[in-house]
Amino acid sequence: MHSGGFAVRHLYLAFLFAFGVMAFGFWPSLYSGAAGPIDPLRAIHGALAATWMALLVLQSWLIGHGYWRQHRFFGRASRYVTALLIASSFLVVRDMLGPQSHFGRDLRLTLAWLDLWSLVLFSGLYIAAIAYRRTLSVHARFMASTVFVVLPPALGRIYGMNIPALGGLKGALPPTYLTVEICLAALIVWDAMHRRFFAPFPITFCALGAMALTMFAAPHWPIYVAFAQLLGLPPA
Repeated sequence: MHSGGFAVRHLYLAFLFAFGVMAFGFWPSLYSGAAGPIDPLRAIHGALAATWMALLVLQSWLIGHGYWRQHRFFGRASRYVTALLIASSFLVVRDMLGPQSHFGRDLRLTLAWLDLWSLVLFSGLYIAAIAYRRTLSVHARFMASTVFVVLPPALGRIYGMNIPALGGLKGALPPTYLTVEICLAALIVWDAMHRRFFAPFPITFCALGAMALTMFAAPHWPIYVAFAQLLGLPPA
């Protein structure tokens, strides 16, 4: 089954690969203590993220193999998981900004900038996917786009822990976003080569690009710093 040049039947394999990348990125940092103590909030957030990705793999397999009714059932269930995931993500950002964070002030502000805008982008893409659920070619691309929003935290940890020359998480951020931008650009070109022009991938490409371009400047913007302080960032 194909939808606009998009191999829906095998889409679950791409989501499964993304799930593996996320697991590889977060598993060592969680259990080595590199990401801070494993408190109940992060445990719940991790469980919700894993559940969300598992549902994404399952849903894509079901729709690719013609199980429409089951796909719709798990799609409705995923809405509750998504809402809880967004809420837990916001709470994790607030906790990261707080006085107990093990990150330096500038890095905290950089990561919070990326995370907060990622939540906005993720929410918008997911809502759009629901709105276009009857148009498979668009729906599938919006859902695929959400994966590119949640991948950078995992990729950043993978690059930061395994490429010493980057100097840690901060140095890993530019190549992380470059990676997802290259992947999105390839998908946009692939669609164009097949005379298919859809909004999800270009929207995600531009939004992530804007976040990457501003991530190191944002910690020096008074308005943003003031907002971060409202979320829990201690005064300088």
